[in-house]
Amino acid sequence: MVAAKGYIVRAPQGFDINIPAVYSAVFTGVPNNGDISFTPIATKWNLLGNPYPSAIDADMLINNTGVGALYFWTHNSPPNGSVVGDAKYNYTAADYAVYTLTGSTGTSSGAAVMLGKIAAGQGFFFKASTGSNIVFTNSMRVVGNNSQFFKTAETKGIEKNRLWLNFANAEGAFKQALIGYIEGATNSWDQNYDAATLNGNTYVDFYSISEAKKLAIQGRAIPFEDTDVIPLGYKTTVAGEFTIAIDHTDGLFDNQKVYLEDKTTNTVYDLKAGDYKFTTEIGTFTDRFQLKYTNKTLGTGDFENVKDGVLVAVKDKVINIISTKENIKDVSVFDINGRLIYNKKKVNSLELSISNLQAAEQVLLVKVTLENKAEVTRKIIFK
Repeated sequence: MVAAKGYIVRAPQGFDINIPAVYSAVFTGVPNNGDISFTPIATKWNLLGNPYPSAIDADMLINNTGVGALYFWTHNSPPNGSVVGDAKYNYTAADYAVYTLTGSTGTSSGAAVMLGKIAAGQGFFFKASTGSNIVFTNSMRVVGNNSQFFKTAETKGIEKNRLWLNFANAEGAFKQALIGYIEGATNSWDQNYDAATLNGNTYVDFYSISEAKKLAIQGRAIPFEDTDVIPLGYKTTVAGEFTIAIDHTDGLFDNQKVYLEDKTTNTVYDLKAGDYKFTTEIGTFTDRFQLKYTNKTLGTGDFENVKDGVLVAVKDKVINIISTKENIKDVSVFDINGRLIYNKKKVNSLELSISNLQAAEQVLLVKVTLENKAEVTRKIIFK
């Protein structure tokens, strides 16, 4: 076997498909030590394996080599078993546990997540951006952490505010997504913090959406703002009733309200109060759900972000700005990528109304400069 190369081996045919069991394999040879290089195929999925007789730290591997998201095959769920005949193998959730610096998603087998330590002999996939060598070093090795693969990960002192969401039905179809506001991440694609969803689950897929990318794990910048809105998408090959639920949280999400907006039913639901149940047809749906942190629906005329005496609201694609203390001097409107799409100088008034703005439905940033040179920026949903 080539050091650092991953291998997939099926257990012997005599193993029961319903009862989990450990197959004890014997590795013979001299234990590896020192630097070990692996040359990946650029832009392709590559299967790696921990080459050492000890566990290695996954965060150090990501930071030192830039491999990005790591995908661990679990295939640890037996067939549903609740039905007979041709359907008795339905909803075996063949899927991957995914790990980035943001955290890990689990699978249907107890929704277990990756510990952050890669055991000796453990294989995993990653998608190579380039063909540059991946170098394993002794500095990545850790003592212990070699007996259990899945376990809740520790935060290691870095600010992490995370929310795990489960998408499931009663028959056992399951997919988990993670959204985290974390030190070091941005709101754009981050190789080390974001992970694309895979098509490894036969029946369902569930993900957040950022810049048209479908993400199993999405890392976002801090500080957290409760005006943030995260689109959610899903795919299902079976129709019927499903649930979206919070699996667990950490950081500020332990106390932060979390809402799910269902655009099909015009419902805003408090996920902290319980699971959200809905029915769906077969297909892929990328514009039905979005995650919110306030139950106020922007665009109804309610004012958001009243602090600093500046109030901003949008209704019927008209943006209204009111200052309760100082005259407004300048107003600029930017899209989420920072492009200036509107600018008004010398307003010299406590109020400004912006209509006929040439912008599609999207998140916009409204920057208001007052006569006393104070600057206030508000995030709105323009629709």
